[in-house]
Amino acid sequence: MREVRKYRYLFAAVLTIVIFVMGILFSNFMDGARYSSLKTDIQDNNVQLESRQLQLNYLQSDNVESCRALEAGLKDIVSGYNKRLGNIQGYSERSFFNAEEFETMKHSYILSGLRYWMFAQELRQKCDYSDNTILFFTSQIGDASDCEECGKMGEQLSLLKRKYGDSLLVFNIPTDMEDGMVDMLEGQYNVTEVPTIIVNGNQSKRIEGFKSRREVEKYLTVEPE
Repeated sequence: MREVRKYRYLFAAVLTIVIFVMGILFSNFMDGARYSSLKTDIQDNNVQLESRQLQLNYLQSDNVESCRALEAGLKDIVSGYNKRLGNIQGYSERSFFNAEEFETMKHSYILSGLRYWMFAQELRQKCDYSDNTILFFTSQIGDASDCEECGKMGEQLSLLKRKYGDSLLVFNIPTDMEDGMVDMLEGQYNVTEVPTIIVNGNQSKRIEGFKSRREVEKYLTVEPE
């Protein structure tokens, strides 16, 4: 009887270890699949943006129809960009093994957003682009637990985004990210505190600290959709 119990305990222990290892392997597999999917999405969007950039450089200033096509293309790209923010943050929080990879993905995501913002600024100059853009300098991507006002400001911008739809493009810039482009923008716009937002790349439309969506709305130039 003791031998039977001994083997039962041994079997239970082995089974527990096998289940644990399988759980780890499955979690690692899912992390890899999520990372690969997000990486592919960002790469695809960047390729699309390069095509739009070439089209913009080829444009004649009076080619209005081409300008409209480029504006529509930018909206499509940024729409996917905004949807991925929640996915990246959620996957990063749930990831067990690939935390560093998802941090790299966040970095790539931010830089992609800045490329889209720069493209929007070029459209504004060459195509009379009128949609609003906002650079949102915050402490970190996600809940920004170390900056209560950043979280509240993010909520206000989300409400504005719902109201204005695709005519308002919001780009998050975490100041805790070590990157030369981020440092350059902080210096250009004299960002000394978070949250800070810059509307339409205009230094005179810099808003520091928490402001309600109605206060931010005064700086916007187009009507909601």
